[in-house]
Amino acid sequence: MDANWSSTGLTNDVAASKFGFMAANNISMWRTGRTAVPLSRLPKIAELLRVDMVSLFVLWLRQYKARNDSAPSILIEVLERRLMSANEAEVIRTLRHATRNSDPAFSAAVHSAIALAVTR
Repeated sequence: MDANWSSTGLTNDVAASKFGFMAANNISMWRTGRTAVPLSRLPKIAELLRVDMVSLFVLWLRQYKARNDSAPSILIEVLERRLMSANEAEVIRTLRHATRNSDPAFSAAVHSAIALAVTR
């Protein structure tokens, strides 16, 4: 989280006020990893840092796993494998619309044609 923070130009004090905190120490502790970010705060953090909320959630899960071994590793691995950017998600929405959500199996030729169309 700290790596993206400097790109926002927000000070800890300004960020604290956006979260409704009186003091900036919560923000400082989140940034340094001394305190876990509450899951309920992820949407606002994603907005402030201009990052994908799902990617941020996976990072949150990794940190949770580091603090609490009860988090299943397989869940984190599956989410990371299926994670996509906002642009990739738009391609999937377009594909689902074109196929009327029928989830058809595509041949290798269709995969190649899609790849070719995307790289043009």
